[in-house]
Amino acid sequence: MRDRVPQAGRLVAALVCVCIAAAAGLAQAADAELESLVVGPSACPRPEMVLAELATLLPPERLSARLRALPATPAVELIDLGAPFQVVVGGKVREYRDEAHDCAQRARVAAVFVAMTIDPASIVAPPPAPPAPVAAVASPEQPPALPGARFGVGAAIDAGVGSPDPVAQGGLDLRLTVGRRPVAFVAGALLLWPVDTTVGGVRVHQSRLPIDAGVRLNFAGQRFAAYADLGLCAAVLSETALDLAAANGRTTIELGARGALGFRTGTARFAWFGALHAELMPRPAEIYALPQGVAGRTPYVWIGASAGALIGFL
Repeated sequence: MRDRVPQAGRLVAALVCVCIAAAAGLAQAADAELESLVVGPSACPRPEMVLAELATLLPPERLSARLRALPATPAVELIDLGAPFQVVVGGKVREYRDEAHDCAQRARVAAVFVAMTIDPASIVAPPPAPPAPVAAVASPEQPPALPGARFGVGAAIDAGVGSPDPVAQGGLDLRLTVGRRPVAFVAGALLLWPVDTTVGGVRVHQSRLPIDAGVRLNFAGQRFAAYADLGLCAAVLSETALDLAAANGRTTIELGARGALGFRTGTARFAWFGALHAELMPRPAEIYALPQGVAGRTPYVWIGASAGALIGFL
């Protein structure tokens, strides 16, 4: 009885060894079969590297069945062309480019292509990558809002030219601009100091007050901007003859057109300005001196310049 127990143990051990050997043989046969289905002269990636990656995507028996079902022989062929490499699966060719020659990455890419070709249902598409965070873009600095109105005051000079008796006067330039658009309303006046001058050989005391109104064209600019004025003007002119036995005084109004070119520099609320202006008087005033009558006329054209400060409000 004691002899039969050891014999039974030896029999069980022998059967286990036979089973293990058979399983190993089947595994080796399966591996050999897969190795015969995935071939190629490629050194990067090597066929065994691609097979190892395929084993993580498909079970061995399913992989083998899908590869054997392919019509082409071999089922999968790997071709290394240097920077590019090709994967041929059942006659379908896909070429990839890898300048870095990362063989492990090439093997993963090739395995995914093989699995997608022979068994697309087994490959679950990865979830889409979350969108890259958008860097906060600083909004461009908004320019300060233009004031609704600007009032300017500056020193001015106005000179009459184009006549035998030129005259020049100095004073103040007062000007108001209303509007934020490129085209704005502008009005102003020159407060000129009276002067003694000569007209037609007669000495006269002259007071002149030009006023005007029109439009201003503003050209783009915040710190430095140019502008142009165009409008109508009227000048209140007072002339008193001197050195005559009977002083003869007269006040008239001249009508004409005015234009100006200028610039301003500074902020929206405070800026400096400079401008050149011209006034055209088609019918200048006549100067009378008794007993000869009309002694002459005031100038047809007045030109001048002004410079000062602008204050924005509203």
